[in-house]
Parts: sequence; C-alpha cells; structure tokens
Amino acid sequence: MKMAKASEKNIDAAGNAMSVLKMAKASEKNIDAAGNAMSVLNDIDAAGNAMRVLNDISSGYYPKRDGDDCEDLHFDPDEPAHLRKFFNLMADTLDRAPGWPSRVIGGMCYVLLFDKNKIVDPDADGLELHPRFSQVQQERDELLEACIQTVEENGHLADGENCTLIHLVRAITKVEGGAA
Repeated sequence: MKMAKASEKNIDAAGNAMSVLKMAKASEKNIDAAGNAMSVLNDIDAAGNAMRVLNDISSGYYPKRDGDDCEDLHFDPDEPAHLRKFFNLMADTLDRAPGWPSRVIGGMCYVLLFDKNKIVDPDADGLELHPRFSQVQQERDELLEACIQTVEENGHLADGENCTLIHLVRAITKVEGGAA
C-alpha cells in the first residue's frame, strides 16, 4: 500500500520552489466505501445535508439497512442501539476498504483542492480545472505550431533519418498521433 508522502520540493517553470503533496490514489473499493459512508450520513440527516450531521445528528433518521428489524427510523443519539448501529455501519466501510478516509477525503482536500498544487480553480464556484491547464494547452499548441512551421520552412533539413530537424519531426509526429 502506498502512503502519503510529505511535501516534496519541486521547481516551477519560473524556477521557484513549490511544495507538492502526493497521496496514494483512491481505489474503486475506497470510493465505494466512501459512498457507503456518505449514504449512512445522509440517511441520518433527513435533509441530505451531511454537514448538518456534524452539528445536529439527532435531526435525522436511523440508518436502516437490509435485514434491520427496527421500526423506529428516527435516529436518537441517546439510544445506545442507534449509536452502536451507526458505529457498525461506519466500521463496516473501513473493513471493506481500510484507509479510504485518507485516500478519498484526504485526496480531495489535501491534494486536489490544495491551492499550491494548482489543480482546481480557486475562483470557480464548482470543481473546475485550474486556469493554468488551459494556459499550458495554449502554450503547447503555439509551440507545436512553431515547430511545424519551422519544419515546413526548412524541409531540406527535415528529410531522412540523419536530418538536422529529426527530433522536431519525431516530436511533431508523436504529438499528432502518428508513429515517431
């Protein structure tokens, strides 16, 4: 099992040191376990607002599952049987996929949403890629166009395996999906 690594120093294009947090990728089992846990929390919180569970767990419903005999669906945090059931449901998610909270929740919060990693746009209302990705794509397209233009204008230097521009020709072919 891969573990999260402490921040590592990387250098950006401008030569500035930047910290990057790496974490083990969540597996399909991890994602399923997180979904089960979310379902348990949403069942307790009748409104479906999982954050309210943390503030007022008594406002929702008992997380009934297949095979339950319980008729009382209201979750009562003072009822030991309800607390035991809640604990067992949450523990079951950990038994099915140990480590899922770190990989799923931690991966989202401390890797994808970590501002210094510049993966998610910090100014967007939803989850959108950081603007640097479109900038990188634009720069790549401009560089590719300049390489193509250079090869086309200097065709006499771009023919054969021992040509001066062979590395540009191979890179262009690879990027455009051909065999290099």
